[in-house]
Amino acid sequence: MTQLDRWLKQATAKLSSDSAAQVRAEIGEHYESARNAALVKGASAHEADRSAIAALGDARTANCQYRSVMLTSAEAKILRQSQRETKAICVRPWLKVLLLALPAAALWSSAALFLRGSNDLARILLAGGLTLLVAFGVPFLPIYTPARARIFRWTKYVMLAATFALVFGKDAMLWSWLLSCTVWPIFWIEWTRNSIRRKIPVANWPRHLYL
Repeated sequence: MTQLDRWLKQATAKLSSDSAAQVRAEIGEHYESARNAALVKGASAHEADRSAIAALGDARTANCQYRSVMLTSAEAKILRQSQRETKAICVRPWLKVLLLALPAAALWSSAALFLRGSNDLARILLAGGLTLLVAFGVPFLPIYTPARARIFRWTKYVMLAATFALVFGKDAMLWSWLLSCTVWPIFWIEWTRNSIRRKIPVANWPRHLYL
């Protein structure tokens, strides 16, 4: 393994395959340019290699900078998963109907139970219906601008908090540890998606990045 290979291995750690390929191409050009400049000045091949590597800077520092502006492997994985989920819904019309029917059934059952006086079960079904509505109804909403996307996400967070309050009622604070455990995966995915949104121009956002 050459010095350049070792530098690139550190500099592209945890980057997506596309990001890593872009870095290798750009760094390869910089390296060759710096190496040729050193050779022209009379340096030996070994000295030119060392000079070109030194001109690239610290690989770990470069890696931190790349990860802040380019997609990482974890972000690329989230992006691929979201794309697969969106395609799965789009190619199956019956699945769209089912996704809308489930929250509708839960909310209708909740209303019926409230009228009969079964408040506890009705409250749980109401919470479940709202959660399903947020989870399954999203693909059918006209959200295709950053402003609408922000409004939707804040509405989603409020509805999730309201759902938790509906389920646990006055004991919601006592069960806050459960909320933390439940919300953590959602928070991590949302944090990753926000990072992806910063790195991809809005014009290139796939549909699911608005949600």
